[in-house]
Amino acid sequence: PSEARPLRQSQIFEPVIYKGIGPENKRCMRQLFKNQRISLTKKKLIESHSNLYFPVPPDDNGEEPKPTDMQVLYAMLVGSPMNLLLLALPLAIASKSCGWSAQSVFIFNFITMVPLAALLGDFTEEVAAHTSQTVGGLINATFGNAVEVVVAIQALLAGEIRVVQASMIGSIFSNLLLVLGCCFFFGGLKHKEQKFQSMVATANMGLLALSSIALVLPTPFAAYYEVDDAAVLSISRIVAVFLIIMYIQLLVFQLKTHTDIIEDDDDAETEMNLFVALGGLLGVTLLITLLSEYLVSSIDGFCASSGLSRTFVGLIILPIVGNAVEHVTAVSVAMKDKMDLAMAVAIGSCTQISLFVAPLMVIIGWVVGIPMTLNFPHFEVILFILSLVVVSICVSNSKSNWLEGSMLVTTYIMVAVGFWFEKVKDF
Repeated sequence: PSEARPLRQSQIFEPVIYKGIGPENKRCMRQLFKNQRISLTKKKLIESHSNLYFPVPPDDNGEEPKPTDMQVLYAMLVGSPMNLLLLALPLAIASKSCGWSAQSVFIFNFITMVPLAALLGDFTEEVAAHTSQTVGGLINATFGNAVEVVVAIQALLAGEIRVVQASMIGSIFSNLLLVLGCCFFFGGLKHKEQKFQSMVATANMGLLALSSIALVLPTPFAAYYEVDDAAVLSISRIVAVFLIIMYIQLLVFQLKTHTDIIEDDDDAETEMNLFVALGGLLGVTLLITLLSEYLVSSIDGFCASSGLSRTFVGLIILPIVGNAVEHVTAVSVAMKDKMDLAMAVAIGSCTQISLFVAPLMVIIGWVVGIPMTLNFPHFEVILFILSLVVVSICVSNSKSNWLEGSMLVTTYIMVAVGFWFEKVKDF
């Protein structure tokens, strides 16, 4: 008999190395526009199948067998405890079909969309892994905030302009203050001082400052000079075009001219067939589109029954739908002293919303004839600019600690209290 082939070290220690890694790490990598796609699905398979805790014998070529598409799909569904929320999917659909109360429709659809956002990230990563680095980066950038885009489009088509505006700036506040603050705080509790790249932080803060100008032009500027509504709409549309052009330049910067800023040591690794990944991406996107329509249609009834304002729902509650998984991941990687990744998730997501998602809503409104503008309430614009000042001071020295994190979280809580009492006229 031939001599037995010795097991490789990776085979022996795989269960220990991969233990505790969740599927949401892929979504974080996508925010960094990284293409070093590690085999996270295989790790989830190891965690979810007891028989894979033992070394898998290599094939004739000495390579580990690749999991089947069904195994990968199964691992995506059972690999995270958060996916237990998918059990609310039948209730989410039944609540609308059977005419349940608006509060029930809102709650069940809200709960269901949280794990669907994570699954959308998994399928996006799989599709991007089948393409080149540039195309993969574009796919990741496009679907990075897909849930926010779908919800915002549904609200816009329903005429809920105030909800659209509130959800856009609410997502920015959530990532910029709450998520980044939690990263600094919990990371600082474990590490006395943490460092991150100054270039990435400075570039993102500069782009956010640029977007603040876009909010000032049609808001205080228009009010001071008594510009009529038609001119405000024109200003918003022109500014939106320039913001999207700036976003395209950001993609060129990250994916073409300065790719060396982000390490790229590993080759893209696919786990499932391209057509299966595309089918999953399309299916989840359609499901999110359907549930977001139910969610938006129930906002008025939910606000009436709960006593919450539509502004508070858009600013504080709706951002949780698309950002919950990213929030948890950002904090976990910060506690592992990977602050560059945490910063990319928190501030990078803000940049994408301010330069792409918000202007895109103005353009879509322009196309369908809905007067969506960047004319935000003065109170929100002032808080946005002040928040940028606070965050800029905290990241100016490329170091962080728990006190700075506590400062940002406290700022978010105070902003939320202000929004609780804010009364804004409906459009």
